[in-house]
Amino acid sequence: MPDLTHSSGKEYRGYRKDFEKLLKDSKLFELFDMQRLSIQADGISHCPDKPGHTSDLRDLVQWLDNEKARNHIFVKREGLNTLNDWTMDGAGHLIHRGKKYFRIVGMKITSPYREIMTWSQPILDNEGSGIIGLLMKKIDGRTYFLMQAKADVGNRGIVQIGPTVQFNPGNYVDNERLKKPFLFEEFHDSGNFITVFESRQSEEGGRFYREEHVHKILMLPEGATLDIPDNYRWFSLYEIRFFLHMGDFINSCARSILACLI
Repeated sequence: MPDLTHSSGKEYRGYRKDFEKLLKDSKLFELFDMQRLSIQADGISHCPDKPGHTSDLRDLVQWLDNEKARNHIFVKREGLNTLNDWTMDGAGHLIHRGKKYFRIVGMKITSPYREIMTWSQPILDNEGSGIIGLLMKKIDGRTYFLMQAKADVGNRGIVQIGPTVQFNPGNYVDNERLKKPFLFEEFHDSGNFITVFESRQSEEGGRFYREEHVHKILMLPEGATLDIPDNYRWFSLYEIRFFLHMGDFINSCARSILACLI
């Protein structure tokens, strides 16, 4: 991998060629916009925040490809009445039999200020507030962010880059079927880490009923070490910016909390 800090135009062309070959050999190739990739690669030498020593783009793309290959998810459309753990309650709402997670309710809306004055729709009504969290650390004056490879059945590429945590604490209370996510206690209670930012943000109101999430950014104390699972990686700001400009590699929760840094 060429030194991106001191490289000639010839080295950058070689870097871009190697990077494109890596993508073609991986399952991520079809997800990249190659025109955007060309622009991004050409602009690396002019970027003031170049990749650091924690990881580089080649390693991150390979890591993301490995996580995609490791997460085998088979999705099949089913009728709502065939789902074993879900049922209709007396009011006609789709609910979990354990009364957890969320319910789907019907709504009729009237508004004189919309393009359609009256309409009906289903909407997700979640239980409690979720937490979207981001862990930071500094190395030699540079800031890094702990991101995870997050697999969700609705993603086009199955795996996206998510924030450090995204969970609803209420889902894990008295629930033996769910293992608490990595750093659950730290973001739920913020005991050992430094709180950099915390606020409540509303979700998209057309799909979620009066839902809000706690957005929390924490800092790893100087000198502290943290063992991270295989599906986590430290990203520099440049590396996050690179994937942000390359399409839907960064999930919506990560984009939401990254916007809190602006």
